[in-house]
Amino acid sequence: MRLIYWIIGVVVVGLCIAGLIAFKNDRENERAQELARELTQKLVATGEPVPDQDILVRLLGDDGGAVCDNAEEGLDGLNKAIVYDQFVNGADFVGRRPIIADRRLVDGQLLILDTYCPEQLEEFRDELDELEYDDIIRD
Repeated sequence: MRLIYWIIGVVVVGLCIAGLIAFKNDRENERAQELARELTQKLVATGEPVPDQDILVRLLGDDGGAVCDNAEEGLDGLNKAIVYDQFVNGADFVGRRPIIADRRLVDGQLLILDTYCPEQLEEFRDELDELEYDDIIRD
């Protein structure tokens, strides 16, 4: 009986390891590398800081990761509350000050959408254009 438990345990651990290897290989495929290079070129062209290529590949994969997933839902409900809290909060808690965000804070996200899921870009851009921005980031 104990032998059966050991065999099942070894098989489960082996499947977990195989799954992790397959997941890593899938996320870091050639398409992900190509899209990360394209995004890097766009960031350089606009003068934005550029993260390491490996970080872009692991974070965004070949489908844009969470950025495209969240953009698909649009700015409604929780997503809208988070954006408003981060960019145009009204100082709703002790130690917070009301701000108006700089447009450059959303430009990076728009470049990611343009690269990884361009079909969602216009709707998301329209929703972000309704917010008020100011030049507050110093070069």
